[in-house]
Amino acid sequence: MELGIKSLQRSEMERITKKEVNILKVDTEIFKGTVCLLKIIDINAPLIVPSPIGKVRILDKSYRWLQFAPKNENWWLTVMYDDDENIIESYFDITKENNFVNEDDPFFIDMKLDVAIPKRTEASLLDEDELFKALEEKLITQEEYELAYKTASDIVKKYSKNKGKYYEFIDYYYQKLKV
Repeated sequence: MELGIKSLQRSEMERITKKEVNILKVDTEIFKGTVCLLKIIDINAPLIVPSPIGKVRILDKSYRWLQFAPKNENWWLTVMYDDDENIIESYFDITKENNFVNEDDPFFIDMKLDVAIPKRTEASLLDEDELFKALEEKLITQEEYELAYKTASDIVKKYSKNKGKYYEFIDYYYQKLKV
């Protein structure tokens, strides 16, 4: 097992063969980091993943991913939209590090614990077993393990209390970056 590295422009995803990328650097009281709208033009295979509501297609032609890469946080948000611009799922990766060496294509180191919010429903923790395995294999420390759970728990609580503001926030950036 390895933790895995994922970039803002998703250059590591070989299944995406053509894309358009629109990037915005943000420095507000609410969010500091980079926001990216990735429009999937062509792929060599769709991506279907398990979700709290069953299997969902999160990547296909004409889909869009709105990604939030925050500075000084231990999460990374990807909001997936279908070809009709409907939200499929919001997905928080809990991260060991968000690295901004390349401001136009920051990356994160994935700690494996995730928070999924399918189709504007309730938030659910995913892959707790993978986080524990990362701890067992000494890929993360006990402190990082505890931080991952605290971060995920905080996301679930904040989302539950602020759903309206959450969707206003992501809708604002989706409209601003729409290609």
